[in-house]
Amino acid sequence: MKERIKKPYYAFDPNKANFLFERTFIYDSQQALFAKIPRIIHRLYLPKYAFMILAGSVIAFILVGFLFSTFFTLTKGLTRLFSLIPLIGTVAIIYLVRRYVQIYLEIRSIKKLYKKVKWPVECYCAFFQEGIYIKSIDIEGVFYWEDFMDLGCSKEALFFHFCPACTESGKFFKQYYPYLDNVYIFIDGDEKVLKFIRLWT
Repeated sequence: MKERIKKPYYAFDPNKANFLFERTFIYDSQQALFAKIPRIIHRLYLPKYAFMILAGSVIAFILVGFLFSTFFTLTKGLTRLFSLIPLIGTVAIIYLVRRYVQIYLEIRSIKKLYKKVKWPVECYCAFFQEGIYIKSIDIEGVFYWEDFMDLGCSKEALFFHFCPACTESGKFFKQYYPYLDNVYIFIDGDEKVLKFIRLWT
């Protein structure tokens, strides 16, 4: 995927850094990975609280409607308060729909990337106190932990978010990685990696 890597970025010299450990992740089957990707991305990007707000709004709307229609007389103030409940539900629905579209496009983008490579696919990572060296199909380089706008993990994947292209940091990294936005490393439950990354998030 040379078109995705214009030139590797090296934030520091790995030979002079505080090496911690390394991992090589090998993905043997495109079909097996493609089956996992939607579940992994949904878990990373779709927070449970959004569903809780939506469900809570619906339940509250029904409950308050029942109580006031049965036991109470609506005043002007209570009517205004009551009208906020469906508004919150509507906002939650719009958020979820928008989020689902973003997730769909992200899944599609990842699958498109992995369709173009020869299998099996290999990803190498070396972890340092200062940062990380990554050599994968879409990125190669050495990064400080602070180079990422956000990083996190689930049991099955690490994700690294770079700053948007409109920011100073984003413009800087685009000269190295023209198509770079997010990087995913599928770690298949590696406990040592998970424990280490969680210290940084």
